[in-house]
Amino acid sequence: MGAAEERTDSPKLDWETGEGKSYVIPALEIGGFLTGLNQINRHFIDSKEYGSDGHSIWRNLREPLVVDRDPFRINQLGHPYQGNIYFGFARSAGLDFWRSLAYSLGGSLLWETAGETTPPSLNDHINTAIGGAFIGEAAFRMASLLLEGGGGKPGFWRELGAAVISPPMG
Repeated sequence: MGAAEERTDSPKLDWETGEGKSYVIPALEIGGFLTGLNQINRHFIDSKEYGSDGHSIWRNLREPLVVDRDPFRINQLGHPYQGNIYFGFARSAGLDFWRSLAYSLGGSLLWETAGETTPPSLNDHINTAIGGAFIGEAAFRMASLLLEGGGGKPGFWRELGAAVISPPMG
């Protein structure tokens, strides 16, 4: 192998064949994102609500779902945006819409169970998973168009624009 040849040990992502897609990478990204979000919320927002531990997780696994009465901006804007992040992690790893929707739901289940001490909420799961998929698919497609449009390798500004549109694509 010559010095000028590029190593290609791992397959590159191919949207047509699905080669190179990963189920592990988005799971790790979602776990890392939720851990970081929990720590920021715990230390800077509300240590009681976000101070989850083994006891609160176990309680959240056993108790029935509730319907919370969070403000509109939380339930109808914040939860779908957070679900968009989970969805985007899966889409950018090469997964299709339906598998990415499953990651959005999984991220919601993980956050509602282990990220907060309050009981898991049915409306939060719906808003995060379904709303996240709606926003996430549109953001993913717009960012993809920006990256793939114009031919050739995207420059700094196209990559920055794609990251603004869909942060997981960045």
